[in-house]
Amino acid sequence: MSPHNGDKSRFHRERKQKIARRKRNREMMRSLEEQRKRVAGLSGPKPTGVSA
Repeated sequence: MSPHNGDKSRFHRERKQKIARRKRNREMMRSLEEQRKRVAGLSGPKPTGVSA
């Protein structure tokens, strides 16, 4: 660790890792939500015929 900069490099590295992790998690959750909507749309309630 540099006496002048302290933990600056470690802090910045961890900060970038956190930002990247959040970005990956958001993308994953977004794709899972889209998959869930597609599956729900396919297996939704079946239309019933009108009885006369």
